[in-house]
Amino acid sequence: MEKNSFTLFETLVSVFLLSIVIVGFSKVSNYDNFDEEYMKLNELENSFNTNTYSSNFTNSTENIKILINDSQIENLNVKKIENKNEKINLFKYELN
Repeated sequence: MEKNSFTLFETLVSVFLLSIVIVGFSKVSNYDNFDEEYMKLNELENSFNTNTYSSNFTNSTENIKILINDSQIENLNVKKIENKNEKINLFKYELN
């Protein structure tokens, strides 16, 4: 005789195994602090866009050489604004 449908026991076992898999993936998720990191990145982006840098930023000046058409060299004096964190390292160059 051929069986065409799941029994109640098979259904309960499959739901139980599926719930174990879902709980396992949710415990291993790397996005626990996703909202906090997103807010930090958004704050940094706003600081870079509005040029309002907090004390977390370091300013320095650098000279950059640019090669134009493989023959002409141009030296530029730029200001480097940098923010270093344990997870985020961002920098921006501005012309003086």
